[in-house]
Amino acid sequence: MNSNTMIALAIITAAIALASVTFKRWFEQRRIERMRQAILHIDGMSRAASTGETLRPWISADAIRLLAAIIQYHGQHLGKLHLPGTPRSDRAMNLAEEWQHSTPPANLEPVPSNPRQAKSLRSTLMNYLQLINDAHQARLVSTEAAKDRIREAKVFNAQICVSTYQARARVALKQESPNQALHFMKRAEATIRDLKDLPADLTNELNILQEGIKQLESARQEQAGTSRLAGEADELVEAQDAWKKKNFD
Repeated sequence: MNSNTMIALAIITAAIALASVTFKRWFEQRRIERMRQAILHIDGMSRAASTGETLRPWISADAIRLLAAIIQYHGQHLGKLHLPGTPRSDRAMNLAEEWQHSTPPANLEPVPSNPRQAKSLRSTLMNYLQLINDAHQARLVSTEAAKDRIREAKVFNAQICVSTYQARARVALKQESPNQALHFMKRAEATIRDLKDLPADLTNELNILQEGIKQLESARQEQAGTSRLAGEADELVEAQDAWKKKNFD
């Protein structure tokens, strides 16, 4: 074998080796990217499922069906990656199937008034709003429908705040702190007033709050008047005592 042939074989061997290394690297990068995409879609499915499970007692059937559509959207993309699912993704898909035919609960659960529960629920609502935004960008929901879901979430957020303020006002009254109770009731009133096109239940709640505020303010004014009269009476007695002491001692 002459030197030219050997050089040619060496070049070919090196090229094959380089191509093999390049292909393996490309294949590994592609595998890693597929895994990354799979994790993102599984996380998206799990996030929507968790949000739906938490908010289902209070949100509408349309809202829960939107969360089901989000889960199925991620599930379809996961399937295109030809990678096996996980218990989390399988569970989310089962929930999505159930929620596709969802109906509103017969009896809505009361809105939590415990500050810790309320904070957790509001955090879930913020996550839900982000899911709505992502779904709109992915064209899973129309602009008008997205606005409806956002408004629904804002109303529920207001209900959580009002419930918490009212609970704190009741505690303040039990502790004989009417001024603090009035403060929380006014915060609840302001929360409702910030909303536009109030639903019937919040309109009634606003009327009740306003009546309660009037009663507290009236009681506070009467108490202030009584205290003022008592103080003036004490001053009069002290003046009389001073006069008697000056003139008869």
